[in-house]
Amino acid sequence: MPIRAEIIAVGSELLTPWRLDTNSLFITRQLNLIGALVARKTVVGDRAEDLRASIARALETSDVVFLTGGLGPTTDDINREVVADVLERPLRLDEQVLEKIRRRYQRTGMTMPPNNQRQALVPSGAQVLPNPNGTAPGLMLEESGKLIFLLPGPPRELEPMVVDQVIPAIRTRLGTETTLYRQLKIAGEAESRVDFLASPIYRSYADVETTILASTGIIDLFFYWRPLDADQPEAEGHRLLDELVARVRGVLGDLVYAEAEQTLECAVGELLRQQGKTLAVAESCTGGLIMQMLTEVPGSSDYLLGGFVTYSNQAKIDWLGVKEDDLSVHGAVSPCVAEQMAAGARARSKASIGLAATGIAGPGGATTEKPVGLVYLGISDGSGTESRKLQLNGDRAVIRIRAARTALDWLRRRLV
Repeated sequence: MPIRAEIIAVGSELLTPWRLDTNSLFITRQLNLIGALVARKTVVGDRAEDLRASIARALETSDVVFLTGGLGPTTDDINREVVADVLERPLRLDEQVLEKIRRRYQRTGMTMPPNNQRQALVPSGAQVLPNPNGTAPGLMLEESGKLIFLLPGPPRELEPMVVDQVIPAIRTRLGTETTLYRQLKIAGEAESRVDFLASPIYRSYADVETTILASTGIIDLFFYWRPLDADQPEAEGHRLLDELVARVRGVLGDLVYAEAEQTLECAVGELLRQQGKTLAVAESCTGGLIMQMLTEVPGSSDYLLGGFVTYSNQAKIDWLGVKEDDLSVHGAVSPCVAEQMAAGARARSKASIGLAATGIAGPGGATTEKPVGLVYLGISDGSGTESRKLQLNGDRAVIRIRAARTALDWLRRRLV
């Protein structure tokens, strides 16, 4: 049987409409890669009695239990105390942990508040997991052959801790199953369309488990293979997965932009760098979102020269050279304006390529002829200038993200 795991996300803020538990997704992904099964995920508020019940139940049914969050210095950070209570282990003050917290504050020129001392409380028998990215260390405990991990809530602290310390500890103490996988990342298509094209292929592979994950403008296809018995060779799994991926890529074509965990903007950047081309961006409805995505990639200054956020008509005229007559006759949301924005960005920055977006993100500003979600993209390079019309669904935030990602994907396909 595979290792069974349960994730308990702790924090009353996760039970509101304003915070999402993304840590569970990351932990699940890492566990799946070593053949572990996440049997249950739970979100629990900052109430000791609720958390106590969740921990007790998880220990009855799972081999590994994760608690995320609840390791801060405030009184509502109760994970250490509740776990110590459930396991009947006294808390002790770890002087080494406390000294590391003090030094971290000293490096920033600050004095450690007294309540940060709570972060140095460790249940008896727990192993401290160093946290180079924050003040709260993680903790690992063993109880009746089961592992319990207490991890900090901020993803930038939790994620490296899981990869560098938690997964190796699980491998060492509980062993792992062989799990092989392949991943395809897809842009510019609806989830239903991707499944329509790919499902006749992947459903014919009984030994391969397929998962489709959709986010705004991006789709992930995962294919997993696990041996049916100890004698089944891994080479068979590799062969099946390689064959499946090749067949799926054959029907999806250039919808696939990567075969590994890679962002669309990173894929675009690699193509620009490989071809020695540079890019400038002109944005209206996306308000700089395309530039933000591109500059998330380290080293993007190699190919990204700059951008123009021209929200008003006058800015489009003054900064990009858009014709005033075209704005008056056709409006800012029009193919000719999108093309002039792209050409203007390219000319004024001296980039190889200019990319532009103008549209109506809503909720206001629409007309019968130009509804919310109408977006025009423009692109200009050595082979000419052209535009593309989009009609996007969703609220303002979704429309902006879809427009930005569609623009990047259009650029990617032009470079391929």
